[in-house]
Amino acid sequence: MRNLALILILVFAGCQSRKDSDFTFYKWSIHESYYLKFNSTDTLYYINTYPFEEKTSYTILNSGEKEKIQKVLDSISFPKEKTSFSRSVDDGVTYAFNLKQNKKSNKLKIHAGAGPNQFWKFGKSLEEVKNNHKFIEIKKVFNLSEIDSMVMVYVKPIEKK
Repeated sequence: MRNLALILILVFAGCQSRKDSDFTFYKWSIHESYYLKFNSTDTLYYINTYPFEEKTSYTILNSGEKEKIQKVLDSISFPKEKTSFSRSVDDGVTYAFNLKQNKKSNKLKIHAGAGPNQFWKFGKSLEEVKNNHKFIEIKKVFNLSEIDSMVMVYVKPIEKK
C-alpha cells in the first residue's frame, strides 16, 4: 500500500512539472521570411512565407536539439518592452518571438541589432537548427495571427478626395 501511494505521488508530481509550451519564431530579411513552430515535442515546423506563398514543412529534432531549445524557453526572460528597433532606417534582420507557456504569453520583436543580446543569440541558434535539417512538406495550416499582429505592419490606404 505504501509503495502504491509513493508511485501515485511520483506520477502526479511528474505530470505537474512538465511545462507545455507553444513557441513561434519569426525571421524576416530582404532574402527570406519564415516561421518556426515548436511545442515541447520533437517536431519542428517550418512555415516558409517567402516570397508570398505559405508552405509548411516539418522535421524531427534529435533529443539534444529539443532539450537545448526547451532549456532556453524555460530560462529566457522577456523584457517589458515588446519591440526594439535601431534608430537608423535599416533593411536588417527582424526576429519575433512568441512564447505561450503555462497559460502565459510573452512576446518580443527585435530589428537591426537592437534589443537583448540573448534573443539575438537564440535567433541565430534557431537559424542553425533550421539550416541543419531537411524538411518534409505537409498540408498543415497554423494560426499565426497572434505573431502576425506583432510583425506585420498594416498601412492604412490614403483616401482620394
